[in-house]
Amino acid sequence: PQGWSWVTIGDVCIRGTGTRDSRKEPDELFRYVDISSVDSRSKRISEAKVLMGRDAPSRARQVIRTNDVLVATTRPNLNAVALIPLELDNEICSTGFCVLRSNGEIEPEYLFAFVQTTAFVRSLTDLVKGALYPAVTDGQVRAQTLPLAPLPEQRRIAARLREQFAEVAKARAAVQAQFDTARTLPVAHLRAI
Repeated sequence: PQGWSWVTIGDVCIRGTGTRDSRKEPDELFRYVDISSVDSRSKRISEAKVLMGRDAPSRARQVIRTNDVLVATTRPNLNAVALIPLELDNEICSTGFCVLRSNGEIEPEYLFAFVQTTAFVRSLTDLVKGALYPAVTDGQVRAQTLPLAPLPEQRRIAARLREQFAEVAKARAAVQAQFDTARTLPVAHLRAI
């Protein structure tokens, strides 16, 4: 379509998103996002760990900002990705993530939707086939190409996807509630007998 182009992720994201060594402030609390913090099913940070600076793991180095997109670089087939919410602004994540921060040419939610696509996951997964340790580098993530729409179109697409993801989440929650209810039926039935 008119106005669209193919770019690499690195073309639309800033380089050097910042680091901080929390161990230099041993008595300060910080919130830490590692790969286990990301729910790869819902594509959200389920729980950031609260740590003292003295307890910071050596991988706790990367500064994250609201609307950064995290892409786990280990086991890319699991697609552990997340969009940083406001409450985690200026916190820390593991070096096991590639931190993608828009340079203004890409809508963060558009980028977040792209890193969830089958094409993106397959492309990264293909890079680690045959490797003993299934991981990709930040450079390999940033080298991935994507179709870039004009910003107004990106915002429209992101809004539509946000609505659809919300509907999927509601449907998933309803199915889970039904499943939980169904699991309790045999126990309730045995009690009645």
